[in-house]
Amino acid sequence: MSKSQRAQTSVEGLLLVGIIVLSAISVSIVYLKSSGDISVLVELKDFAGYASSYITNGVVVNKSELAPLNEIITSYTGYYGVRFSFIGLKVTKENSSEIVIYLGFSHNLNNLTAEENSRIATLLGEFLKNSLKNLRITSLRGDGIYIGEKRIVMNITVNNGWSVIR
Repeated sequence: MSKSQRAQTSVEGLLLVGIIVLSAISVSIVYLKSSGDISVLVELKDFAGYASSYITNGVVVNKSELAPLNEIITSYTGYYGVRFSFIGLKVTKENSSEIVIYLGFSHNLNNLTAEENSRIATLLGEFLKNSLKNLRITSLRGDGIYIGEKRIVMNITVNNGWSVIR
């Protein structure tokens, strides 16, 4: 094989490696963009489960990030252990500007009104929003939490009460 043929083979090999690397990068970018949305949903599920467990235990810990949950315990559960459950979450709407996520909670405090349950939903939303803004894949702009260019909107229900957190 002559030097010119080896050089041509080397150039062709480099060209093929370049095409493979560029293809891998372009596929990775698409994957990372969609996995950011999924990562936020997984984290949100974990935060909601933690909030439910914390309220169920009824023990107040004096940390600023737990203040909304502490208010639920002091104002509504009376430091007693209650059955407070995270039912689940679901993406109800997604477009280029926002992602709307439904989160459902329930409890066995039958004496609470719809307004009190709405207040609990608002406090849960404050805790979840504060938790989300500390993630590396989200950003705080104004008063909203964003994944890339999509604003996160949470519709939170607690028994017969609800709240929308933007």
